[in-house]
Amino acid sequence: MDAVVLPELSTLAKDWSWLVDLNQFTLLSVSPFGDLFMKDSADALCLLDINLGQLAYAEVPGTNPALLFPIAFDTRIATGYIEGGLLPTEGQCFGYKRQLVTGGSLEIENVYLATTVEYISFLGDFHRQIQDVPDGGTIRIKVINHKVIQ
Repeated sequence: MDAVVLPELSTLAKDWSWLVDLNQFTLLSVSPFGDLFMKDSADALCLLDINLGQLAYAEVPGTNPALLFPIAFDTRIATGYIEGGLLPTEGQCFGYKRQLVTGGSLEIENVYLATTVEYISFLGDFHRQIQDVPDGGTIRIKVINHKVIQ
């Protein structure tokens, strides 16, 4: 099986620069949900959880992302989507129609196959815009034609 070629982190996650200094991280892999498994300049392992809009460091030793960040790399959830007819190809991830932080569910009816680069970009911009909204606060989403430039 050929290894998946990952784009440069600075390109893939440029819309997350408000949260993390991308120059301090190396991309190791991308979860089926678009989350970025990385290591920082001190070799500490972390996850940029694009669905929750946060950077989390591994709390246990090891290098296996499925053990360090079990929800982001949960094969049971991904397998359920695949069995439900959503089979991502290279460059795709599972995306959520209604974002989890806005009450969206993990149910397959809320899932679609997203272009990974576009989904990561969209969620970076989305979380930047809602970062100061308190839990339970109201947001209004206005979609403007946003083209991802690679």
